[in-house]
Amino acid sequence: MASLQESHPAQQRAPVAEYVAESLRTLPAGSSFSVRVVYTADHAVDSLTPRRPFSHFHAESIYSRRILAFVLQGGCLVAGLEAHEFTTLRIEAQGAQPPQTCVAVDCCIEKLDSSGELAGRMPMARALVAGYLRSLHRYSAALNVPSVGVHVFARAQPEYLFAKSKDNPRKRILGDLDLVKWWQSTLHHALEYGARPAPDQSKLPSVHPVANCIVPGSTMLESPWFFGKDRPSGAGLENRNASGSCAEGSLSVEWRWGLPYPLSARAHDCVLQFPDDPITRLLSEAHSSAWSVSALLDMLSVSEECGSGHRTAYFSASLPLCPDIGALAGAIANCGTASQGHLSFEDYDKILVVLFDKDMDFSSTASALSSSSRLMGYLDSSFDIPFIDVETTGPAISADRAQAPKPQEPPAVNDLSTMVRKRRKVVS
Repeated sequence: MASLQESHPAQQRAPVAEYVAESLRTLPAGSSFSVRVVYTADHAVDSLTPRRPFSHFHAESIYSRRILAFVLQGGCLVAGLEAHEFTTLRIEAQGAQPPQTCVAVDCCIEKLDSSGELAGRMPMARALVAGYLRSLHRYSAALNVPSVGVHVFARAQPEYLFAKSKDNPRKRILGDLDLVKWWQSTLHHALEYGARPAPDQSKLPSVHPVANCIVPGSTMLESPWFFGKDRPSGAGLENRNASGSCAEGSLSVEWRWGLPYPLSARAHDCVLQFPDDPITRLLSEAHSSAWSVSALLDMLSVSEECGSGHRTAYFSASLPLCPDIGALAGAIANCGTASQGHLSFEDYDKILVVLFDKDMDFSSTASALSSSSRLMGYLDSSFDIPFIDVETTGPAISADRAQAPKPQEPPAVNDLSTMVRKRRKVVS
């Protein structure tokens, strides 16, 4: 009988782990972390626009891979990110014209969570997202695509990856509005960090990142509440590194209100439908066939998941890729469609079963250490997933706070109480 190690060969060091480690190094100096990334082989999946009709010859193949990144400090899990990456290969031919081939890559950040056990206050989750977005340059070398779509559905929940962490008194849990603002700020910095050139390349990319944001049930007049008064649609801010501090050069992110599709377009023809997403569930209804993008947004605003007093947000961004960074990622490890050293979806699900087991507990330091040791032990014994040690070298956190934008205030509201003249009390 083959040994477990022979059945599941050791994973190569993933470019995702390399770039997450590079991003974490920009955090305030004096901290030590370990990075572990689980990634699967590419698997054939259904189309992201399953009900889109074509009047001409059309062939489409969609491949998906799943990413799970962990950050540990002192052997304890402190942050985690789960993403789903999709590669769409499409061949179309109209009449006597030669066939045209189109390749598109889209990633969906499905979960981002912290355990509350991070020693010291620093933008750990922001650096994790920034490193992950920068790792997407590996598709430039593998598929020669000019950009990658980045998608996030922001919905406030007390925990996503770390069971019972909502009961950890050290964990900071954001409400609906604060989470939307946090994601907008985080994606702004992460897109700038992800699009900047390699250290030996001084020329900035000619195409800047473009990001869309829509909060179902809100209008563009309310966008300053989500973008900030100094971030109107179409304006960019200064370039920052992964931890949010200013970096050399200037690379802006263009923000736009709404989904990145024409409002009059048929929703099934253009809106991407990711797994476990409110948009996907709405478009699965039989009566949604004729919906426009505008009608879809109206339905989202009154849906149980995005309406009914909830504030959620959809973020869709285009991250331009740099061939030089992509070549570096390709040199670190082979990230094509070969499955050698990559886990199957079944093995990936087994890891999730351990992570979400009922005995996992991150409500205290002792239980978080025990749960972290259990998960890491499973990865060591079953899949031999490598890790990277990181020593932070960035500036002190106080310097970052000095450059951070001031807290946003809600839009002004008419207050009629100031117009009421109170009658002075007469004392006899």
